[in-house]
Amino acid sequence: MIRSFVDFALNNRFIVLSVALVLFVWGIVSFKRLPVEAYPDVANTWVQVITQWPGRAAEEVEQQVTVPIEIQMNGIPHLQHVRSASLAGLSVVNLIFDDDSDNDWDRQKVLERLAQVTLPTNVSAQIGPDFSPIGSVYWYTVKSTNPNVDLMDLKSLQDWTISKYIKAAPDVVDDSSFGGLTREYQVRVDPTSWFPTV
Repeated sequence: MIRSFVDFALNNRFIVLSVALVLFVWGIVSFKRLPVEAYPDVANTWVQVITQWPGRAAEEVEQQVTVPIEIQMNGIPHLQHVRSASLAGLSVVNLIFDDDSDNDWDRQKVLERLAQVTLPTNVSAQIGPDFSPIGSVYWYTVKSTNPNVDLMDLKSLQDWTISKYIKAAPDVVDDSSFGGLTREYQVRVDPTSWFPTV
């Protein structure tokens, strides 16, 4: 059988080359239309709850922020695992759901439960951007060797310049920054200056 196939291929070179060319072109067209990612997202559906409490030790953040959030999140349908990390001034709670759950529904349920958590004064938790763990691909640090540039200047550069360029890039969901000092502008009104003195 193989001998007859080889004999046919040798005796009909034009047909064999034509079929090979058609298969080659078909392969190129199929390759360009094939919806395959370079890094397929095999991660579970998850929601990240991020809470900042500047100036507090990790133990204090764990006891007063992370643990109440974990307790409140237990019992959400399709929730498989709750993993958390408490750092100085930062709490991150990762809620991992099974494959049968819907991402938008999971995020809505987490927001509903988050509204019921009792946190310290002036502390508010928020859910992280809608991306998978595989999507977090680039971490960077903004540094300066100039002694006249302080942490507030670097944070302003990150928030007002660098972050805008990164978010403008295609397929970038969010650019989350952590650390530094946020610049604030305050308007202080002097009521006596509004009225002319007599």
